[in-house]
Amino acid sequence: MTIAIVSDIHSNWEALTVVLEHCDRLGVKEIRCLGDVIGYGPDPVAVTDMAMNRFSVSLLGNHEEALVTGKHRFNPYAAQAIDWTRAQLHSGSGITRIFSNKGTNQDRMPWYRERKPFELIDRHLMVHGSIYDPVHDYVDEPENPVEAEQMIETLEQDFSGFDICFAGHNHTPFMATKVGTFFPHDAHNSFVIPKGHKAYVCVGSVGQPRDNDPRASFATIDGERITFHRLRYDVPTTQKKIIDVGLHEFLAERLGEGI
Repeated sequence: MTIAIVSDIHSNWEALTVVLEHCDRLGVKEIRCLGDVIGYGPDPVAVTDMAMNRFSVSLLGNHEEALVTGKHRFNPYAAQAIDWTRAQLHSGSGITRIFSNKGTNQDRMPWYRERKPFELIDRHLMVHGSIYDPVHDYVDEPENPVEAEQMIETLEQDFSGFDICFAGHNHTPFMATKVGTFFPHDAHNSFVIPKGHKAYVCVGSVGQPRDNDPRASFATIDGERITFHRLRYDVPTTQKKIIDVGLHEFLAERLGEGI
């Protein structure tokens, strides 16, 4: 059975719909989300409704936490966006009038308050951040041999009760295993992780990639095979929406550069 693992959609309707259409073509049977459904982007209502309808798992990311608690250490652009998002979700305004049958005045905040920080299914641990702090911590790719060795030791020592940890939050797709760190690219995007082997799998971001590639990123798992996917979407439309709703232009500009 093919399962899709998505993360960091960030209210990007154009990116999400392209990913979901591709999942349908692949015959994906289940979609699990690692958090940050909202934040930064212009379509929180439509994206929330789609998440509620399509995702079997949707975790608590740091943007969901900020949404429901009002507490964060965001930069001014992200802070403005999360406050604007909260108002939109309370009122149910926006594109939902076309795509949702839930009614435009439904308060979607209770769904976000129910999000969990992690989920363990079939020896697969799903977090937004890392095993140390599933909401806030980052899994950073090792930059030198010492860091690589430390990450390997982490896999052996701390991955108890599960084999693969799927993570988001860093907006960069890569895989860290005992034998090295792998960065997928168009010519090599599929890897086999034998049963019992330990690995961090960072799936990248659907709605705001930060690896200098603006294409939406996510991963699928089918048995022991993990495949990373990159898809083009209508970036200019999303950029225009961000400006039109009054969010900072930087949030629009970065989408075109993948930063």
